[in-house]
Amino acid sequence: METMYQKIAEDLQTNTGAQDCSFNPYECIGKSVSDMVISFDHNFTVTYLNEKAAQLLNYKQEELIGFHIIELFPKSQIEFLEVLLQEVLEKKQVYNRRTCFSVRGKKQLPVSLSFSTLSQEETTNFVMIAKDDRQLVRATEELKKKNAELETLIYRISHDLKGPLASMNGLFQLMELEADNPEASQNYMQLIKKSAHRLEEKLLGLLELGLSKKEAIEYKPIPIREKLEDIIRDLQSFPGKEEVLIHLTATENFTFNTEEKIFQSIMQNLIENSIKYRRPNISDAVTKISVRRYKEGVKIKVKDNGLGMDKDLQKRAFDMFYRGHNHTEGSGLGMFIVKTHVEKLGGQIGIKSTPQMGTEVWLYLPDPKLYDENYGKLLADS
Repeated sequence: METMYQKIAEDLQTNTGAQDCSFNPYECIGKSVSDMVISFDHNFTVTYLNEKAAQLLNYKQEELIGFHIIELFPKSQIEFLEVLLQEVLEKKQVYNRRTCFSVRGKKQLPVSLSFSTLSQEETTNFVMIAKDDRQLVRATEELKKKNAELETLIYRISHDLKGPLASMNGLFQLMELEADNPEASQNYMQLIKKSAHRLEEKLLGLLELGLSKKEAIEYKPIPIREKLEDIIRDLQSFPGKEEVLIHLTATENFTFNTEEKIFQSIMQNLIENSIKYRRPNISDAVTKISVRRYKEGVKIKVKDNGLGMDKDLQKRAFDMFYRGHNHTEGSGLGMFIVKTHVEKLGGQIGIKSTPQMGTEVWLYLPDPKLYDENYGKLLADS
């Protein structure tokens, strides 16, 4: 990066001394690089900017000519800018200093700035090249979020695994002490079984979460109705399933390209939740699953008439380890895993719910084959 800026500075130094007065070295550079280029004189007044700079600052090029350079920055950055300009005067060149521009419309644009000075006799001019850092900022924020989630996951999982293990160890010790009491031993065995089940739920949650961390996704065509029928059939022994009628609406010959294991995890978690959070003491508990083609993919809705959630619970529905209702046990990872999986497949997910009326979870998953076909058609038509 430094080499490029040095070359630009050298070119400007050379071209500024050229005899052809109609030649604008800043314009030459501005058109030859993909970043923003802004030049200003010894009074810090803008004398040139390229189209890229005008576009990102939300101005026309001619509107910014004559601006004081400080006017391009938010007030919070002015002190930083003054120090930076002083450093430029002393060092002649400064590279990759992160700050932000003030964009018309009360927005800010994160950038990395590099400066060079151009001295002619007693006059000093400046050229500033700014790299749009929005993508870098988004990636950094996403990385911070993922690291925070990982830290939370490690802490909570280690904490949650200790509980069942400690409980099982304690119960085994009690069994040894009361080896001659079959009734007590039987009771302890039931408690050990319960702890083992809790431990299994946590570990299965981790295994499911690991699916979305796979770098490569193996897409293949899936007969979606048949797949959903298999998932529903496998849930016959799930606690409470006998109390819930599951109604599936999906075209018989609907084939959809996706990652099979991730898709199965998404749908299994959603259907299990609709069973877990059914309203007690009602005879008409129902879960409706509907599937239809939508855009370049598929839209699926899972709607129940269960306990539902208020607005505060809905906001946290996809949070890691969050359980909206305490009457059932679970890892608290189910909906977090669903959202993570949907995003891994490039999809979207949302939730609508009313307390004591039920919950509807909708998700959209793109089909890469349909997307590619449509993209190819667009290219052919253009």
